[in-house]
Amino acid sequence: MDKLKIGVYWAASCGGCDCSLLEVNEQILDVAEAVEFLLWPCAADPKYTDLRGYADREMDIVLFNGAIRTGENREMAELIRAKTKLLVAYGSCAHTGGVIGLANLSSRDEIFETVFGDRKNWPQTESEEGGYRLRLPAFLEHLTPLSDVVKVDYVVPGCPPPREMVSRLFTALLSGELPEPGSVFASEKNLCDECPRKREHERISRILRPHEAEPDPDRCLLDQGFLCMGPATRGGCGAVCPNANMPCTGCAGPAGDVEDQGAAMLNTLASLIGTGEEGEDQLAAEDEILSQIDDVIGTFYRFGAAKSLLGRRYHERNGQAH
Repeated sequence: MDKLKIGVYWAASCGGCDCSLLEVNEQILDVAEAVEFLLWPCAADPKYTDLRGYADREMDIVLFNGAIRTGENREMAELIRAKTKLLVAYGSCAHTGGVIGLANLSSRDEIFETVFGDRKNWPQTESEEGGYRLRLPAFLEHLTPLSDVVKVDYVVPGCPPPREMVSRLFTALLSGELPEPGSVFASEKNLCDECPRKREHERISRILRPHEAEPDPDRCLLDQGFLCMGPATRGGCGAVCPNANMPCTGCAGPAGDVEDQGAAMLNTLASLIGTGEEGEDQLAAEDEILSQIDDVIGTFYRFGAAKSLLGRRYHERNGQAH
């Protein structure tokens, strides 16, 4: 049988997604036997001319990790889309913008002012040095997920995608039994559905950060006051963080029936916050509990700010984002 022609590409990201491909243990040997890599900058040294030389749809599938932050990222996403039959948004940055999507809370100019200071020090997209014309990719005004630029066929979420989800993709790929386009290689249910911890839906009377206390390993982290994003986050990883006694941070993105991950989690939290007493006279006490949340946007939109309903519109009141 002809080998599958696949590609892996790394845009605006940290590179952890490339490493995650190796976490499927011996299954990677089956992958190596069955595929031919036509594109993988992390492992080889392809040139733009090599990619442009491929026929349209010559590659069977490309795993694209990283968000779209520069003109080069966008150009490569469009070129790769033309050269492959199937395109996978691989990892949080490609899927929902990832942690780096939090940069959208600042404008491009604000970012440059912070990093480079005076405008005269800002990088230019074109300059001339020693008789050579040099060109840098444009730094786009906003960071976007891959699907905002080109059509995406599949999603493998996570930061980076966990072994279970990567293995599910490879199994489907090697068997020739890929699901319908639009599928996500994770659970449609939320993380709580696969978390082994016992949940009592207790009222939360204080907010704790992971370094402030040692969680009970058997009780729901949210019940204990730790901000676990499990109720609003897609499952499929085997609840790896709660099993390690750490709250879920939401890297797999919103569960199947959730439109805005942060809003869904805030709604869940609002129903759990309280002193145990009812009435309007308890509102001040509930506000005091909520004020213990450190970095509202960074907590509830850590991986999905670039894909959220908030867009880039928010303001802060008394140190809290609203």
